[in-house]
Amino acid sequence: MKTLIIGADPFPPYQYIDDDGNIQGSDYATVKSIIDKMGYPAKFIIDEWSIIEKKFKEKEIDLVFQVQKTPEREKYFYFSHKLRDAVTSIVTASNGTKYNSIDDLFLANAKIGVLKGYQYGELIDSIPAEYKEFFGSLDELLDSVNNGLTKFGVTDLGVFNHLNNNGKYDAIKVLDNFNFNRPLYVAFNDSNIRDEFNSHM
Repeated sequence: MKTLIIGADPFPPYQYIDDDGNIQGSDYATVKSIIDKMGYPAKFIIDEWSIIEKKFKEKEIDLVFQVQKTPEREKYFYFSHKLRDAVTSIVTASNGTKYNSIDDLFLANAKIGVLKGYQYGELIDSIPAEYKEFFGSLDELLDSVNNGLTKFGVTDLGVFNHLNNNGKYDAIKVLDNFNFNRPLYVAFNDSNIRDEFNSHM
């Protein structure tokens, strides 16, 4: 039986490599459980999204998980039923200002930090590029916000809470009125494997 090559980027606590070099995380466990039910041997790869995405587009990877569905991606890939909802948040280290809308964030020529190459959904993706500052990793983004170099940042709330469990980002606060749900999926290069995966979800 074909060995499925499965990719994702590191996003603890959902998927990550632990100190012993083993893959861990709740989304990893969910996807692995479904693949096990399907009976396929599998090889999981956790790497930077740019590397995973390139290999997926070149069909070196069969499926990727924890993926935002977009009209552009739907032209090329097959998407599972919803894996789960992520809670996406806007964070800041700025004090004393009340923000009621996205427009309020940019009144003082502020920029919002985002991860390069990520799809966040319409609310964030529709913000013009001149209002964004692009980062290669969430750690870089959060460090910049925490140190006051970038006024706002976009983060997955679960990832932020995981990374901040020891108070690493002590200056950052979550703007709760900007939290929004973002559905995530598993994407496939083969519709038959997608259909089989869906039947075991």
